Amino acid sequence: MTIERKQIQYPVGIEDLFICFMDGPEPEDSLPTYEPTIYQQSNISDLTISTTATNVTKWASNKKIINFTKNTNYGLAFNLAGLNREVKDKLFGRKRTKGISFERADVIEYPKFAVGTVFPLNDGTKVVRWYPRCSITPSEESWVTQNEEMTINDSAYTITADPLLFNNVTKAELDTGALEAAGITANDFLKQVVCDESQLATLFPSDGGSGEGGA
Repeated sequence: MTIERKQIQYPVGIEDLFICFMDGPEPEDSLPTYEPTIYQQSNISDLTISTTATNVTKWASNKKIINFTKNTNYGLAFNLAGLNREVKDKLFGRKRTKGISFERADVIEYPKFAVGTVFPLNDGTKVVRWYPRCSITPSEESWVTQNEEMTINDSAYTITADPLLFNNVTKAELDTGALEAAGITANDFLKQVVCDESQLATLFPSDGGSGEGGA
């Protein structure tokens, strides 16, 4: 056996938020289609990612013979410095007439959309993710008066990332520093919503890419 010392990588922040809405209802027998516009926002103060995981174990013959975990979805808790009003209205499915919208105490289903995030690492590479089937959760609001020491408070948004109906994918992730990345950059990955293995051959040809890890 040989001992090999490898450089470690660690996150050094979080970059822009990317949002792309589904174009119509989500099908069960095929991949969803998305609108041609991807909204990019430089607004993330911090992001907390939680999981809804179920762990199942089975003992037999005095041994643990089965131990598996299923993650049902992700909870994305964003603190944002702000959000574009058009994007915010689309997230909550608001329809405005003369700038006015109405909210009723009816059963509603919020629009589905994909969320993209970028995490730079200490070695100049990036981890980039698409969560392809997300929906917003209504959150509390707080409006505070200003004083001599003016501050801009963050707004909290909670987003649930569920599995796609067609292929059960909850997250697609690119590590630009991985040998298998074959020159795919963060920008390449974020030009469209990536949510299935079948996209890799057409979206990212093996002879393409610049070999750089930047966005």
